[in-house]
Amino acid sequence: MRMKKIDTRKCKRFAKGVICTIGSAAILIVAISFVAPSINSRIKKDDIITSAALEKAIDIEQLSTAEFSYSGIAEKYKNENSKEVDCYIAYDAKVKVGIQLSDIHFKIDEKEKTIKPVLPKPEITVASLDGGSLSYIPKNPDIPLKDVIELCTEDAKQEANQSERLRLTAQENLQSVIEALLSPILKQAGYQIIWQ
Repeated sequence: MRMKKIDTRKCKRFAKGVICTIGSAAILIVAISFVAPSINSRIKKDDIITSAALEKAIDIEQLSTAEFSYSGIAEKYKNENSKEVDCYIAYDAKVKVGIQLSDIHFKIDEKEKTIKPVLPKPEITVASLDGGSLSYIPKNPDIPLKDVIELCTEDAKQEANQSERLRLTAQENLQSVIEALLSPILKQAGYQIIWQ
């Protein structure tokens, strides 16, 4: 009987994707549960649907729409101009991607009774490093902890910026949040959301 070889890189990528999706769903649920109850009280039945009224309805400062868990290895060089690596630092980090809700605008077509949200590009809002996960090669390098944290946090942000899947997940979750927040208001007024 032949045994099938398993590609551990694919398994790790799949696991990261599952963690990212579960984290994003959890963030989405928490955001909706905090914001949705107050929205119905912000716009009343007799109000006219305007872009300003919709912006008022989603008036919360910042919304994280996806979370990226990353295990990485940052390289510390001897100096800024050197290509020689002084040490490698393994770390675990979480990066959140989101937007400022005040950056969302709406195009309203009163004749067709449609609303097109104009969404900003999701950006990294938080990068947090698990300090207990740090390990060094070679061990015990002479590097200040502040520099290590800065280096690893920046490395995690760069990895997140290169993840198209993370941005796509953040965009999809953002659309879901907007729909969940505005659906009660828009249905009542006979409008529907159209995505560009």
